[in-house]
Amino acid sequence: ERVADHVHQPPAHLPRQRLWWVRARRVVLATGAIERPLVFADNDRPGIMMASAARNYISEYAVRPGTRAVIFTSNDSAYATARELMRAGAEVTAIVDTRERRPAAESLNGIDVQVLRGHAVAAAEGAPLRAVQVGKLNSAGDGYVDGLRRIDCDLLCVSGGWTPTVHLFSQAGGRLDWRGDIAAFVPTSLSPTQHCAGACRGSFTLHACLEEGVRAGEAAARAAGFSAQQALSIPACAPERAEPMQAQWQVPLAGKRGKRFVDIQNDVTIDDVALALREGYDNVEHLKRYTTLGMGTDQGRIGNVNGLAILAAMTGADIAATGTTTFRPPYTAVTMGALAARETGAHFEPTRHSAMHDWHVHSGAPMITAGLWLRPQCYPQSGENIGDAIRREAKAVRTAVGIVDVSTLGKIDIQGRDAALFLERVYVNRWHSLALGRCRYGLMLREDGMVLDDGTTTRIAEHRYYMTTTTANAGKVMAHLEYCAQVLWPELDVRLVAVSEQWAAMAVAGPKSRELLGRVAALDVSDDALPFVGYKEGIIAGAPGRLFRITYSGERAYEVHVPADFGLPVWQAFIGAGADLGLTPYGTEAMGILRIEKGHVVIGAEIDGRTTPDDLGYAKLVKASGDFIGRRSLERTELRRADRKQLVGLIPADGHTAIPRGAQLVADPQHALPNPMLGYVTSSCYSPNLAKPIALALLSGGRARHGERMFAMSPLHAMTAEVTVTAPVFIDAEGARPHG
Repeated sequence: ERVADHVHQPPAHLPRQRLWWVRARRVVLATGAIERPLVFADNDRPGIMMASAARNYISEYAVRPGTRAVIFTSNDSAYATARELMRAGAEVTAIVDTRERRPAAESLNGIDVQVLRGHAVAAAEGAPLRAVQVGKLNSAGDGYVDGLRRIDCDLLCVSGGWTPTVHLFSQAGGRLDWRGDIAAFVPTSLSPTQHCAGACRGSFTLHACLEEGVRAGEAAARAAGFSAQQALSIPACAPERAEPMQAQWQVPLAGKRGKRFVDIQNDVTIDDVALALREGYDNVEHLKRYTTLGMGTDQGRIGNVNGLAILAAMTGADIAATGTTTFRPPYTAVTMGALAARETGAHFEPTRHSAMHDWHVHSGAPMITAGLWLRPQCYPQSGENIGDAIRREAKAVRTAVGIVDVSTLGKIDIQGRDAALFLERVYVNRWHSLALGRCRYGLMLREDGMVLDDGTTTRIAEHRYYMTTTTANAGKVMAHLEYCAQVLWPELDVRLVAVSEQWAAMAVAGPKSRELLGRVAALDVSDDALPFVGYKEGIIAGAPGRLFRITYSGERAYEVHVPADFGLPVWQAFIGAGADLGLTPYGTEAMGILRIEKGHVVIGAEIDGRTTPDDLGYAKLVKASGDFIGRRSLERTELRRADRKQLVGLIPADGHTAIPRGAQLVADPQHALPNPMLGYVTSSCYSPNLAKPIALALLSGGRARHGERMFAMSPLHAMTAEVTVTAPVFIDAEGARPHG
């Protein structure tokens, strides 16, 4: 995962290349047999790897995977890793062997390290690894005697034996038998057209692999019609002797806690296997699908045998009777890149550009992703950094006028005699009463009562409405509405069309926004003609457009929607007309600051799938009578508790300390762990209009806590900030500016 910036000299027997120090998290080797891990507590830590993988890093790549190592094994093969680590200059502090018997003399050759026989690694410490806890196993192998000892290390090499790679054999129709001496399934019942040799059939010594390989080759040649002129000789190799391995399917816990991962790729633990059994999934195929054991890209090569053995022990059956899952092709996963050859780029989810995209790029705006779209982050001027530009833009909107590209909003055209009734059912608030030419903010819930999305919907004709959704949820909301119309209420006369790409949109906001709009639009934009949340159609900068008087910034503001082909010339017309008014284009970062200052919520932060309308302070939006999606869920006792996390504002107690986003809110930062967490920071920024940091948060019983002091703690940022709880609206709490 990470290569350090210092270099070590390689030992003489290694290739003459630079030897880097690395930490390995997980390594999968595809050979005739796969080394399997031992299942112990916290065995997913960085710094833990297979013993054979560590050996290959050194011998093949001149890479030393650690400096202070412990070897944990149940067989003799891992002793070779100890030798290689020592030759590479690493310190091997101990070999922890689950077997009581002494390893074979050949395995110990050249190793002068303490060997803890009959011991096991009970748990790992640190991420990355800094130590292991080791204890002596009792005679049954299910507990410890004499307590545990701590051994410092930054590398743990694990070997729980070897599993023959039998996938191709099984896919060809072959059967498997269990061999207890190697604790693995091996091929049997070979057909005349099949030949298995070496490790894939459970023969792990070099001599056996060579002999079986030669004999299988001769048999294949004869079957192909060739006759051998003379028998092939088998290369001589040193004799190998190994003490029998000892299957240790799970290492006992040293305490009450600790996750023992059976399948590290899919995070399947022993507890997951036990839960599957309690739920009745005692067949290996059911276990696989209930827990996802063996469903990763390794297709069970590493963890399956351990998982099957653990299931067998829990059911009281032997492993042979428990059996294996089906080995299905392909043998190795086929990547999309293999099918697409050298074709590269963002093709799976095409990147979308607004009609004004080129203008943003030419103006020097760094572009960031928002859903499937690219949006300008800000517009740095000469001599400005990004932070300076963001603060300048946010101030300009509050003091003069700004313009922002909001074309990425989801846009849905809703028509039909029952359109209003349809909206009544998908939103929490009233829609029959919405007058023609008026807009309304709407809140949409999931069936469980949690907020799905928010946005504005405008009545543009008697039976026609124009809905806008958040950028990130445009597709999700459209799919939700289609499901409602076609499945839940097919009797309603309502039709939906997604028109997001058909309309370019821009928001003009600030005290001077009406003056600017009057220069560009051939419309009466006076307060009488176009009041707050009003709507008009007309010619804007020569283009047919839709004009909405709505605000996201909290200032007097207007949204202008024009057909996408007119987007760029209309944008440029505004830019030209507003030069003397101090018109400032602003990007997503300034827009975020403005909405935090006004306490407006956003998808992914405050609307995170766990918040109800009341949590966000929108309980008054929910109509008192009439049904809608999520209505009954809102009546649940759990969603009506006074101590639910509610939206609040935060300001630093000292007036200047930044409040880290994602920080947990606690009453006492010195409280003994676990420290009760009262809430968390959802959004934060430095407000140039208030000249101090501010934040929004979800806090338990938050509305009753205004004025309280607490602490925002972020281990990720290594920061703790003392904060004061306030209302979530920092600017214009009375809401006068949009009307002024």
